[in-house]
This record gives sequence, C-alpha cells and structure tokens, in this order.
Amino acid sequence: VTGTLIEIETLAKDYYRGKVVIPVLSDISLQIEQGDFLALMGPSGSGKTTLLNLIGGLDTPTLGSISVGGERIDKLGQGQLATWRSRNVGFVFQFYNLLPVLSAEKNVELPLLLTNLSRRERKKRALAALAVVGLQDRA
Repeated sequence: VTGTLIEIETLAKDYYRGKVVIPVLSDISLQIEQGDFLALMGPSGSGKTTLLNLIGGLDTPTLGSISVGGERIDKLGQGQLATWRSRNVGFVFQFYNLLPVLSAEKNVELPLLLTNLSRRERKKRALAALAVVGLQDRA
C-alpha cells in the first residue's frame, strides 16, 4: 500500500482561557505514508493528545490544514466531521472510557448506532471486534 495517508501543513492549535491565548501546537507540518508505523512521543503537555484529536477529527485546528486519505477534514462542518469520524476513525483511549452500564458488546456496538447498519449486522461486527482482541467471552 502506497501513498500519503495523513498530510498536515502549518498546523496550529491554540486554546483560550478568558482573554489569554495558550498556544499548544505551532507550525506543525508532516506527512505519513500508508503502511507507516510510528510512535508519537514527548513529555506530558507537549501536545501529543491534541495532535491525535486533530487528526481524528475530535477537534479543529486554529490554523493550517489536515488531510486524511486525501480529504481535507479541517474544511468539514461539525455534522460532516461526525459522519467522517463514524466511517473512518476508531480511538482507543488512554483511560477506561467504557460505559459501565453496558456490556462489552454494547460498548463496542455504540459507535455503529451512527451508521445505517441493521441491528443484526451491528451485533455481528461488535462480536467480531471482540473476538479479534480475545474478548469474545466478555460479550
């Protein structure tokens, strides 16, 4: 598999606390090819999670562009971004973010509720995903 999967150009992300600007990322440019394996490392507070949230469409940049699979996600509106995420992104969070009132199967199935899949297909995919990670007995 070849080609650029992720392309970021002159990316910046600022947060605001009242009138105070907190620059988190500044002038980031990078290209990640399909099939590449990489590790994002740095000290706490260096912007790793912010960068991942931007690439995954969970946040929007202050400046710059983000293309994933050839699509400029920084140009998408919130509704389009939600649809894009449901079709293209899966996150494994650093902290335990399962809903304790749901079974493992229902937690895995939850994002599939945003699709047009039938109940039967959602169940099938959720069980398959649990099997891939050896958790089918937790369904």
